[in-house]
Amino acid sequence: MLSPLQQLLPTSDTCYLVELRGRCCIVDELRRPGNGSTVLLKVAGILEWGVTMFHPNRILTEDGLLLEDDLLEDVTVVGLVTHEVSALNVSDSSPV
Repeated sequence: MLSPLQQLLPTSDTCYLVELRGRCCIVDELRRPGNGSTVLLKVAGILEWGVTMFHPNRILTEDGLLLEDDLLEDVTVVGLVTHEVSALNVSDSSPV
């Protein structure tokens, strides 16, 4: 599921190409997210896309679930989405 991006492009060792739930994104595990950043999450061991919100701290998942307070205890931010990769040919199902 997590593929080192260095196999495709010259990048740092902390960037990965992640395909999850029909979305293909470049994720950097060392960059810190800001308010409104799209992130890759691990929620109770399951990978999920989410958007960070601060003041108060909460995360909105792609499924529309709002994680805050006690629900954030089982959430780990895997990395910051820096780019989303889209297919050039719509009839082709490949992400690049």
